[in-house]
Amino acid sequence: MAKVAVELDRQAQRDLRKLHPDDHRAALRAMAGVLTHEPLPANANDRALKGSAPWRRLRVGELRILWRAVGNGESRRVARVIHRRDLERAVRTLGD
Repeated sequence: MAKVAVELDRQAQRDLRKLHPDDHRAALRAMAGVLTHEPLPANANDRALKGSAPWRRLRVGELRILWRAVGNGESRRVARVIHRRDLERAVRTLGD
């Protein structure tokens, strides 16, 4: 398994700061434990966002981490870290 860099957008950094400390730790643990591996671990709860390719979502309890591969898979860009109830609204704000 190769290691991949994970980049956090400014909005993802803001999202993390707003989270409860337990959720903050869970999100960071998921990013470090799942998104840094190429290929993704088999037990990763990751899916493509329908209608929003190439964006994907990683499920971490009640949180959703919205990310996509950058370049030739050399790194992964995290755009948002949100509660599941805010998923639809957050997907509308994603750019290319």
